[in-house]
Amino acid sequence: HRKMAQDVLLGECETTLRVILNTQRDTHPTNTEEEISRHGFPLQRNMSKPKPVGRLQIRLAQVMDTTSMDQNSVDPSFPSVDDTIQQEEEYSSDPYTINIGALPTPMAAPATFQDYIDSGWELEFNVAIDFTSSNGDPRIPGTLHDQNPITLNDYEETMVSIGNAVSPYTHAGSLGTRVWGFGCKFDGALRHIFQCGPDSQVFGVDGILRAYKSVFESDLTMSGPTSFDQVIQAAAVQAQRMQQTKLLRYSVLLVMTDGICQDVADTKRKLAVYSTVPLSILFVGVGRADFGAMHDLVSNPSSAPRANATFVEFRQHQHDPTSLGRSALQNLPGQL
Repeated sequence: HRKMAQDVLLGECETTLRVILNTQRDTHPTNTEEEISRHGFPLQRNMSKPKPVGRLQIRLAQVMDTTSMDQNSVDPSFPSVDDTIQQEEEYSSDPYTINIGALPTPMAAPATFQDYIDSGWELEFNVAIDFTSSNGDPRIPGTLHDQNPITLNDYEETMVSIGNAVSPYTHAGSLGTRVWGFGCKFDGALRHIFQCGPDSQVFGVDGILRAYKSVFESDLTMSGPTSFDQVIQAAAVQAQRMQQTKLLRYSVLLVMTDGICQDVADTKRKLAVYSTVPLSILFVGVGRADFGAMHDLVSNPSSAPRANATFVEFRQHQHDPTSLGRSALQNLPGQL
């Protein structure tokens, strides 16, 4: 405490993290911990010459992951507070109890993903599908865009898995989605972004699948090269517009591809630029290509304000659709 403009030691005690955390439990393993939970830790003026001076009560104890917090942002000077003093007859002169819950804290406990959702945040979902020629002719069974009416191909499995995982956190659970394609030609013109289906926004996983299938009813020519730039830019512009209108919306872009992009370095630079907007990008690799460059693409450069991209290979989760959704979305709570 402060006395005559100097810091004066109130007292000290020795304990362990386990015992501190156990003070928050309704039941306690030992009588000692039961006593500590009810009355606090006994404080000594000097541990070498024990003399009780009061008790330290823990009102809140939890383990936090603070590795992502900027320690330079913590103000080293905290406002002073009046100590809560509780007289207890069993202790020597001027005993007191300190209520830690009333003390100022240098950092708040990090909010959880559910905290954001409960406070009104909703997810905006966008899907971008690779239609480059390396996917193979969709009319040939076994190719990545195989249009077998009985079974789902790998792209469709990905849409269903991640769409179902995101849906509960969208507006009224409706999963309103913009579905884009890239990497094919229409009327001889290469398109690195185009709308799939007649509607600018579809709803639900079924709506995403219908928009995807409608592309094969059009006069398209699968082409190349693979470029993510325009779909990422479109999602970033939408996310920034939401941010400017003060709406509690966070955008998620799912990019499905069978290979690496044409210019990894340039795309990585743009990801760093777009990391300042409320947007997460989920890349899912479909097929059996070497995706080493994709893992490098999503590694967060030191110049980026925050990580905003994740890469997952579909084949590692093809027998467990829910596992694919969990892996693709594992970084989303921290990014939000």
